[in-house]
Amino acid sequence: MGGDMFKPKAILFVALALAACATAETAPTAAPTPPAVVHPTTPERNPAVQVDATAFIPPPPAPNSALELAERAIVRGPWSEERRQQAREDNAIDPFAAFDSVLGATFTAANFPATRAVLDRAGRAAGFAGDPVKFVHRRARPFVSDSAITPCIPDDERLRASYSYPTGHGALGFGWALVLAELVPSRADAIIERGRDFGWSRIVCGVHYPSDLSAAHIVAAAAIARLHADPDFQRELAAARDELARAYPQ
Repeated sequence: MGGDMFKPKAILFVALALAACATAETAPTAAPTPPAVVHPTTPERNPAVQVDATAFIPPPPAPNSALELAERAIVRGPWSEERRQQAREDNAIDPFAAFDSVLGATFTAANFPATRAVLDRAGRAAGFAGDPVKFVHRRARPFVSDSAITPCIPDDERLRASYSYPTGHGALGFGWALVLAELVPSRADAIIERGRDFGWSRIVCGVHYPSDLSAAHIVAAAAIARLHADPDFQRELAAARDELARAYPQ
C-alpha cells in the first residue's frame, strides 16, 4: 500500500519532466546578436599621397544637425532606377569604364597603356588623400544613420565600419577627371561633368552625403596639383598626352 501511494506522484513527476523536455525542444531560439561594428583606429598610410588633407578640409556638418538632416533628405531621393543602376556601375574602380561615355568605346586600358599608368598614379594620390580626414571626424555613412536609406551596393560590415567624410571614391573619380581634362582639352567640359557625376553616384547610392563629395573635390584638386611637382608623374603625363593626341586631335 505504501508503494501505491507514491505511484501518482511518480507518474506526475515523469509527465512534468517530459513536458519540460518538449518545451525546451520546441521553444523558439532568440535571434543571434549581430557582431559589433569594429572601426579601424588609424588610416593606412599610402605612399602615393603627398598632401595633408587634415590641414585644409573643414569639419562636416554635425551629426543630426539641421544641415545633416537636410543632406539625408537629398540622399533619400527619390532616384530613378536608371540612375541607381548608373550608381551601381560607378562603384567599379575603372577610369576607362567611367569615362568611355565621353571618350568613346575605344577608350580602353589596352588601347591606352600610358594613359592607364598616369590615371593609376593620379587615382591613388587623390583617392587615398582624404583618409586621414575620415579618421579625424569619423562620420557615419548615411545608410548607417538613417534606416530609410538603402545602399545600392552590398551592405556589409566592412562598408558600415568605414567612414563617410570625405568620399575617397568621389576624390578618385574627380582626380581622374582633372587629369583627363588636361590631356584631352577639347572634351574637358564633358570630362569634368562626368567626373562630378561619377562622384554624385555615391550620394545616389546612399553611401555618402553631398558635403562628403564637396570635400572630395577639394582633396582631389590638392592631390593632383601636388602631383604635378613629381618628375615621374610629369614623364607619365607627357607619354599619355602623346598617346591621346593621336586619338583625340585638338
